[in-house]
Amino acid sequence: MPDTVDPHGAQRYSTPPKSVPDCGSGPRANSLRLRLRSSVHRAKLTRALAEGVEPGASDELALRARRLTSERNRRALAGALRRSIADAHLPASTRARVSIIDRRGVLNAEAAIAEMIERLLRPRPVQVKGMAMLERMLTNADGSPLYNRSEPGALRQMIRDAAAALDRQPAGSHEFALPV
Repeated sequence: MPDTVDPHGAQRYSTPPKSVPDCGSGPRANSLRLRLRSSVHRAKLTRALAEGVEPGASDELALRARRLTSERNRRALAGALRRSIADAHLPASTRARVSIIDRRGVLNAEAAIAEMIERLLRPRPVQVKGMAMLERMLTNADGSPLYNRSEPGALRQMIRDAAAALDRQPAGSHEFALPV
């Protein structure tokens, strides 16, 4: 039996062997492996979901989809968008020497970004594709118009595309709008 130390009383006690997690098998180990694989392949999974791959295609995609659409992630992305607008409005003398965001692009897309922030904070459910598109825009510094100079309106269009995808039902959905 493995011995452990009680952190509060510094007394040794024996732990029954069944209560020690086995890293080699069982649902807990699979869950740990799944979370690890999902974390390691986060960018690849997010890209696949942004391109429309069904979350049910694998356990890793399903876990990534749950994380992307969580309330916590919605608030985090809304906060990142809010900070982008705030940074774009800072005068040049108070900003960092090197501006990370494309200030002109953010100011041009400010209304669309503000609408996206409002949508993220509403209690209405969101679709995973739109969340994945938005996360890629915020985390892909090499190709995102949020960080790179691009054609005028490119960031605004990307935000609008992601907003539309937040509400669009997936192709295999059996939910239909009822006439009012």
